[in-house]
Amino acid sequence: MPLFSRKPQRSTHAVTIHFAQPMSPHVRHAQEDGIVGTLLPQLDASAVINGGGTALSAEGEPVAADIELTVTAVDIDRVTIELLGVLESNGIARGSWVAVDGRKHPVGSTEYVLLRTHLHSAASEDLTGVTIALQAALGSGAIGWHDETYAGATGPVYVFSGSSAESILAALRPTLPLHSSLGAAELASVTVGAAEAG
Repeated sequence: MPLFSRKPQRSTHAVTIHFAQPMSPHVRHAQEDGIVGTLLPQLDASAVINGGGTALSAEGEPVAADIELTVTAVDIDRVTIELLGVLESNGIARGSWVAVDGRKHPVGSTEYVLLRTHLHSAASEDLTGVTIALQAALGSGAIGWHDETYAGATGPVYVFSGSSAESILAALRPTLPLHSSLGAAELASVTVGAAEAG
């Protein structure tokens, strides 16, 4: 038995997290805070954010986001496994991935749906009843969840997620005609490969 045990060596690793989903900068920053400020310290790891950003469509909608980190850890394999598990349980979209030192690990099974309201001048109080009705249509999370609402080019855009974009679309479509303000609203599945209800 050695008299002196060797302290495990810490090493640094380039980590990129790609979220294949509509994510506003506000939500991306919340993800960064959770990963860097909470998750990694629990795994005896630390990180520095090197970059990242939100990819926008031609219409200015967020379509994906990236977080670029330098992670310092004793056991990067453990950190990778735990990170993938947390991202999956938090509803990361199918088509997302985590790259560690250039090696990509696919992650995600959640599907996303957008409701573009086309309400150019809607006040937040005008949307309260609509938000409650849309959430009720999803059965309190049995079908999907209302994740956030962001300011789109033509008015507020609701973001929904769940195990099936088709189920979310089927649940929300009958609700739209009940609200005159949503006469011009548009529902769209934005997860690559997700089926859309007719």
